[in-house]
Amino acid sequence: MMDPLGQRVVTAAREWIGTPYHHQASVKGVGADCLGLVRGVFRDVMGLEPETPPAYSRDWGEADGCETLLDAAGRHLSSMPLTELAPGDVIVFRLRPRTVAKHAAILATPLSMIHAMEGTAAAEVAFSPWWRRRLAGVFRFPDSSSR
Repeated sequence: MMDPLGQRVVTAAREWIGTPYHHQASVKGVGADCLGLVRGVFRDVMGLEPETPPAYSRDWGEADGCETLLDAAGRHLSSMPLTELAPGDVIVFRLRPRTVAKHAAILATPLSMIHAMEGTAAAEVAFSPWWRRRLAGVFRFPDSSSR
């Protein structure tokens, strides 16, 4: 059984399904990229914007090697061991070996995730072995009752 906070996160993320892909956007039904989707779900669940990211290019992080996405997730979410993955968690990926982590999604079920990716609207897709091999970090929303 899913914990109540995880259920709220998944429910909120599913409301973003169908939102068109738009680089740097975070507006439900209008446009979002993967970071914008996570930021929007965070706003929906937590009631506030985690932080406003600076402008970023599609290839951000590749030039300087900084783990910008993992660092930002660590500032606002609780880092979890990869083995404790649960629905509602934010999952971060390295799309190629030995590169910075550049993609994020929200785990919907043990077998599916919700993400926004260039060329398609936000969708719930299989959390397939291809994605599992690229997992770089797992983060959990903070318990808002402790705020």
